[in-house]
Amino acid sequence: MSAAPAMALTVLGSGCAELNPARSAPAYLLQLGPHALLLDLGQGAWRGLAATGVDAQQITAVLLSHQHPDHLADLLPLLFALNYDPRLKAGARITLVGHPGLADVLAGLEAVFGHWLAWGPPTLLARWLEPGQGLELAGARLSTAKSAHTAMSLAYRLDWAGRGLVYLGDCQASAALVELARDAALLVAHCAGTETNPKPGHMPPEACGELAAAAGVKSLLLSHFRAEDDPEAARAAAGRLFGGPIWAAHDLMRLAVGPDGARPI
Repeated sequence: MSAAPAMALTVLGSGCAELNPARSAPAYLLQLGPHALLLDLGQGAWRGLAATGVDAQQITAVLLSHQHPDHLADLLPLLFALNYDPRLKAGARITLVGHPGLADVLAGLEAVFGHWLAWGPPTLLARWLEPGQGLELAGARLSTAKSAHTAMSLAYRLDWAGRGLVYLGDCQASAALVELARDAALLVAHCAGTETNPKPGHMPPEACGELAAAAGVKSLLLSHFRAEDDPEAARAAAGRLFGGPIWAAHDLMRLAVGPDGARPI
């Protein structure tokens, strides 16, 4: 693949909980200069990462939006590999970010699998954040907001080199998310349902477009598609409320993110 721009997003999984051969579950590779971060770890994330040419040993951080299996199923293979992959054991330095409630998920996995898993310094450092808290990560400023989906849901914003990327995960629209996304170069929004047939805890495409317009973002990426969904219809629906560039995600789509928005590469 061509050399990555200074900031680039690759869609590793654009699907949802369905076992869809065309779409892995939600996962995204975010490259910030020399750093590589993963946004969610739905099933198929590591296979998708391998297709990009980025090695798992290069991952700086993993940001989990919430505890549903289609967003963290590939956390288990990571914890297993940290114990048995000699390259990862020797060289991995990963910061795991999420809501404090996710500590119970790790404890549950440890209770089931015991010594087969490995996590903890120096290979994996957990940083639990309450909504509104942030930290410096991979040379970027990470901010968070409460995401209305589960009690453990977080939305993330990364500001780096004059550009901001916002990842909402699964959620309903809120004033807090509008503020988190304010003037971002790229908003990654998961859509599900329609205005006439809404899906609780999710935004239909129109709501994604409305949130993007209210926040004044530069560009919008829609994702989280079911097999029955029409991604182009979703893009058109969002476009009735947001006038900027909109893309419907597919697996291995790549976007370069600049201060004025994103573009396909």
